[in-house]
Amino acid sequence: MAELKSFILRLITLAVMIYVLIFIIFGVRISPNNEMLPRVRAGDLLFFYRLENKFKSGDAVCYKVDGEKYVGRVVGASGDSIDIDDNGNVILNGAVLVENDIKGSTGKYDTNVTYPIVLGENEYFILADNRTLAKDSRYFGVINKKSIEGKIIIVIRKDNI
Repeated sequence: MAELKSFILRLITLAVMIYVLIFIIFGVRISPNNEMLPRVRAGDLLFFYRLENKFKSGDAVCYKVDGEKYVGRVVGASGDSIDIDDNGNVILNGAVLVENDIKGSTGKYDTNVTYPIVLGENEYFILADNRTLAKDSRYFGVINKKSIEGKIIIVIRKDNI
């Protein structure tokens, strides 16, 4: 009987530890679409770190807007100025942002987002890597830190599962 009690206690402890790891410290998501091509494809398994405190340009993140889940890359953070010129270049603090592995042109959307944008405290400008028709800060505007669920740390291709 004592062995059974000990086993149940260990099992409960393990379940609590797994819960804390998966739902409080880390998160798991399946990429919903191809907006982050070529690095992340629809169906890829994403592991993200929820406790990241500051995000910087280049960080791939999971975020929510109006209850919908998205994946994108931080382009600008608090205090940064963001603009998009007529040639599709992202202008970060007055300089053209050099971006690798971007698909498509970074066009402005016909939305209420006006440029240039100066980001306030805890505000981020997030763009998808596959810029054609992606919903990102060009569509939503700035993304508040509270909407960012975490920084992506591991991508597992659906082909490798």
